[in-house]
Amino acid sequence: MNSKQHAATLAANGRFDAALRLLVGLDGDDAALVAFRRGALALKRNDAFAAVAGFEAVMTLDPDFPALRDALVSAYRRDARYDDAIALAGAGAQTRQIRYECGMAHLALGQGGEALACFDAILAADPDHAVSWFASHAAALELNGLGDALARLDRACACQGANGRYRAFAVAYGLLTGADVAAMEAEHIAGFPARRPLVDGVRALAPLLPRPPRLFGLSASTLDFALDQATVPGLVLEFGVRRGTSLNRLAARAGQGVHGFDSFEGLPQSWGAEPAGVLTTGAQMPKVADNVTLHAGWFDDTLAPFLADHAGDVRLVNIDSDIYASARQVLFALAPRLKAGSIIVFDELIGNRTWAEDEFKALLEFIQAFDTEVEILAVAPFSKQVVMRVLTLRR
Repeated sequence: MNSKQHAATLAANGRFDAALRLLVGLDGDDAALVAFRRGALALKRNDAFAAVAGFEAVMTLDPDFPALRDALVSAYRRDARYDDAIALAGAGAQTRQIRYECGMAHLALGQGGEALACFDAILAADPDHAVSWFASHAAALELNGLGDALARLDRACACQGANGRYRAFAVAYGLLTGADVAAMEAEHIAGFPARRPLVDGVRALAPLLPRPPRLFGLSASTLDFALDQATVPGLVLEFGVRRGTSLNRLAARAGQGVHGFDSFEGLPQSWGAEPAGVLTTGAQMPKVADNVTLHAGWFDDTLAPFLADHAGDVRLVNIDSDIYASARQVLFALAPRLKAGSIIVFDELIGNRTWAEDEFKALLEFIQAFDTEVEILAVAPFSKQVVMRVLTLRR
């Protein structure tokens, strides 16, 4: 068996990462291998756009290249090209990697039943696949309730080599529902700094939680709920569009025009360990619904002219800009248009390692600057979203 055949066997047996390492380490300068190596290295550094370009080049040069479908499905999913990931996943053999990435793509599209089927198929063959137990809890929360979600989290934590941060989700759900999780937090979270961000973030939400919030496992249903709460007439806006997944979800339910703002060139500055430019679409505009208007460019250049040309209050704003500076700019610019009843959705408010210096910091500064009172209505720990309603702005 030569090295490429060995890589194909590894991928078929659920060892995609090992196959990737083997292929990247091969000597040779044939075009397909060079392109695959380029795609694999991009995937490793979380540059999904470049990874897709590399693997698509291989698909043209040598469609039978080992582990190629696994790699391209993975890259499509991480590049938020979820429909492409699902379509390619269904076009051949179902390896563990392909099923997992397909499940994650279904989660991102709000298709909980399909996602759960993918993860459960993996778990039927490999009951100790921790990451599938973990990911499945989000779909289970939507479909079966918190009990099944917590049971799946427990099962994930019991797997050998499981990520210790899974425990943080169980603690977070407990804090949000008023359960006694003090002992669990003391044993599994307190002494482990890497596990603290989600728990610390949930605790920081407490002053804005007049009652236990609605809990969601999927981004799509979180957005549906947010729109249902947005009864004040006005503008529906999204900042941070990327491939248009959440924007199209809003458009399908809003019953009105929706506006999306994005440079489509990635983040304007570094974010945690990610470099500037991450999440780029290469300036490619996404396909959007007929009731969507895209405003391409940096917020510095697009937001003020938009507000000058569009009257009205804000019905709902979805802030998916990730970094502090962008979130602050949006909140402060929209302050005169935010009224009692306006809904604000943050896509990455808690859960990330740098959460306290990102969107959350912008929110606190906005609250202080405009003497604002808000109440949190819903939290989605898996997708890191928080939905809140404006009660008052006194300045």
